[in-house]
Amino acid sequence: MKNSSDKEKILKLLRSSILDVDQQISLAEYRDEDIYVGNDDPVMFFAEKVSEEGGKFVYCQSEEELSLKLKSLISYRKWSNIHSFSKNLWAYLDGKGIKTSMNEEEVEVGVSLCQGIVSKTGSIIITSTQGIGTNMTHFPPILVIIATTSQIYPSYRQVLSHLPETPPKWVISIRSGKLISEEIKELYLFVTEM
Repeated sequence: MKNSSDKEKILKLLRSSILDVDQQISLAEYRDEDIYVGNDDPVMFFAEKVSEEGGKFVYCQSEEELSLKLKSLISYRKWSNIHSFSKNLWAYLDGKGIKTSMNEEEVEVGVSLCQGIVSKTGSIIITSTQGIGTNMTHFPPILVIIATTSQIYPSYRQVLSHLPETPPKWVISIRSGKLISEEIKELYLFVTEM
């Protein structure tokens, strides 16, 4: 068993060195193995990736901490027109004392759940199964995503393998970086332990 562990370490080092040499590897070349450059923890890897691309990562140890940090951010930024993208999320936030609306006119700040997160690319996968209507045509200038650590996966394939049996009507992949500067001006990711 020790030989197999040593072999895996060597293969991982080789993969890392290949990734260091060629940073232009296309998504199609990724495999389902856990190939990471730097930190091996998917949550930390994702946090680093999103932060490098201009997003803001907020880690919470519990739901209570999540609601306190979200309330604090809303108060600090003086956000008043906050939109929940699903009825379940609206009810959940309302129960935590965070007032949002379901009115889609002139949304300044949007709050959404996600299907999963791809740590390798810093991508957030949102589907119609989060309760978001089929009429989502654009993102608000400020987007807050709420996720759990159990929703962070190394690859797209693993995220999509956790879709419900009934396929969603649509799937959107938000990748930090260019999208943040073009459509979404500010992206906040609240990730809580679960």
